[in-house]
Amino acid sequence: MLLSRTVDRGFAPCARLSIWLLSAAFAACLMSGCAGGSEKPNPAAVKRYADQGYVPERRFETTSAQETWTIGSKLVDVVLLAPAPPGTYPVVIYLPGLGEPASAGLAWRQAWARAGYAVVSAQPSQYGPEVWSSRLARAGDFISVARDAFSASSLQARTQLMQDLLDRISRPPRSGGGSAFDRIDASRVAVAGYDLGAQTAMIVAGENVRGVEPLRVPAGVKCIVAISPYADFSGMGMERNFESVRLPVLSVTGPLDKDAYGLVTSAPVRRAPYQYMPAGQKYLLVLPGVPHSLLAGAGPATGGEPKGGAKGAPAPTREAGPDADAMSDEGSPADEDRPNQKRRARSAGGRGPNAAEQAKVQTQVQSVTTAFLDAIVKDDSIASEWLNRNAKRWLGDSAELTWK
Repeated sequence: MLLSRTVDRGFAPCARLSIWLLSAAFAACLMSGCAGGSEKPNPAAVKRYADQGYVPERRFETTSAQETWTIGSKLVDVVLLAPAPPGTYPVVIYLPGLGEPASAGLAWRQAWARAGYAVVSAQPSQYGPEVWSSRLARAGDFISVARDAFSASSLQARTQLMQDLLDRISRPPRSGGGSAFDRIDASRVAVAGYDLGAQTAMIVAGENVRGVEPLRVPAGVKCIVAISPYADFSGMGMERNFESVRLPVLSVTGPLDKDAYGLVTSAPVRRAPYQYMPAGQKYLLVLPGVPHSLLAGAGPATGGEPKGGAKGAPAPTREAGPDADAMSDEGSPADEDRPNQKRRARSAGGRGPNAAEQAKVQTQVQSVTTAFLDAIVKDDSIASEWLNRNAKRWLGDSAELTWK
C-alpha cells in the first residue's frame, strides 16, 4: 500500500501550533490508553501517533526465513525478515544483544522490513541463549559472563565473524536464486546492533579498540545504528577510540540505560561514542525513563509476528539470564527472595514504563531509526528533511534528538 508523505516546509505559526497540539493529544491518548487511565496501549492511538512521525514511502507485507550458517568454524543462527514482494532490497544486518536469539529485536526488525529492507539478524551460537547455560551463569556470576563477552579478545573473534558475514553477503547470489537470502542488495547495507551487537557494529563504523584488527568494510556499507552502545574507559582515551569513525552513526540510549549484568552501571557512558566521534551525519536519540531491557525491542508495539511468510521467525522469548527486575540492592542478580527484590528495585529506581509508555518508546525508535536508514541508505531527501527538521517537534519533551 502506498502512503503519502508530508514534510513541514515552513507552516504558518498557527498551523505549526495545531500540528504540535494534535501530536501532543495523540501522545497523551497513547500514554493513557484513551480509556480512563488504562495502562494498556490503544492500537488505534499507537497508529495515529506513528502516522504523525516518519512515514516510509511504502509499507510492505513481510516474509521470513531461518538458517544456520557455518562462518569460519562457528555456527551462526540467521533470521531473515524481508518484504514479501519479489525483488531485491537494501539490507540491514542486525546483531542482537548478549544471550539473545537471532529472532530478538523484532520490534526494530519488523519496522525496517516493512519499510523495504531485507533484515538479516545474525547471532553466533556461543553468544546466544546458550551463554546462560555456562558454568559462570549457572553460578549466578553474570558480570563475569559479560566481562568475557565484551572483552577485546571476544570482540576480535566477533569482528572476524562480522568480516566473514559481510563478505558472504557481498557475494553474488547462489546458483538458482532459490533462497530468500539471494534477494538482498549488497550495494546498500546498514549494520545495526543492540548491547553486545552494538559493540560489534561500532567496529564496523570504524571504532579503534586495542587488540582488535580493523575491518575491511565493503563500499556497500552506508551507516550504523548502535542501540545501547558500549564504551570502555579503560585503556586508550575515548577520543582516540572514536576519532576514526567516518560512517554515519545513529546512537540510541537514555539516562537509565544500565544493563542487568552489572557491567555498565553508569548510563552516561553510553553517550561517549557520540560525544567523541567526529562530526558529520552523527545522531543521538536519548530516551528518558527507558531501561536497557526495553531497548532490546522484544516485540512490536502492536500486533504479533509478521505475516506473509510460510516460515516465520520464532517469537522472542525471555531467556534464563540476569533479570533486571530481580536485582539485589548491590545490583547483582540473585536467585531467591525475588518478590522483595522487585519491590526494592522499583522503590529505588521508580516504576518501569507501563505498556502504553513502552508502545510510545518503540514507536519513537522505529520512526527515528527508519528515517535515518532511508536518509542514508536510500538517499531519501524527504527522510533526511524529516530527521533534521520535523523529528524534534514530533518527539516533543519525551525524547531528545541531537546531531552534528
